Amino acid sequence: MRIIVFFCFALVISAFAVVSAEAETRYVSDQIAVTLRRGPGTEYKILKSLTTGSAVEFLEEEEGYLKVRAKDGSEGYVLKQYISAQLPKAYVVARLEKKVTGLQQRLATMAQQAEGWTGEKKELQRQLAGVQKAMNSEKGQHRRLAKKHQVLQDGAKNVAELLNERDRLKAENEKYAVDLAQLRQDNDDILRKAIVKWFLAGAGVLFVGWLIGKQSRTRKRSF
Repeated sequence: MRIIVFFCFALVISAFAVVSAEAETRYVSDQIAVTLRRGPGTEYKILKSLTTGSAVEFLEEEEGYLKVRAKDGSEGYVLKQYISAQLPKAYVVARLEKKVTGLQQRLATMAQQAEGWTGEKKELQRQLAGVQKAMNSEKGQHRRLAKKHQVLQDGAKNVAELLNERDRLKAENEKYAVDLAQLRQDNDDILRKAIVKWFLAGAGVLFVGWLIGKQSRTRKRSF
């Protein structure tokens, strides 16, 4: 009976002797596959294999083994030497490379956007130049109109000159009207001539075709 009590007491003491720790994430070391066992020893059943970089939750340490919890919730023991608190270098490098690639892509996108903004800026500058040119043209026209107005005001003193200018403009307008009518007449003549030519050409083609057909029929009859 004393032996049984002593044995139970020893088990309790050994349970308290197990080093406990606050749960933290640790990783399987580089380039290995670690077996997760039911207990701290090779005699215990293998629950699953953990590959390099697998994150596990560290629960406690016991006799060279660490008790961990895998992502799927399974708990077991792995050799302490195969578990690290740091992410494996290969995964760190991969993450850094991925981050660098992402930054490079962002830089490329920003460069493209900058090119687009540059093009848009040039287009806006071109439009602004056009607006400024139009404004300058309007200002020039305004100055010309103001000058003409002043001239008209000055010339209003001489009605005869104004009447002469009116007559001159009227004559020019009539001349332009005559020229326009002549141009229209010339255009109509050219169009009619072209229609006649097209008609004669078509008739000639039909006539030649008729002659060729007639000759062909004559030859067939002669044979």
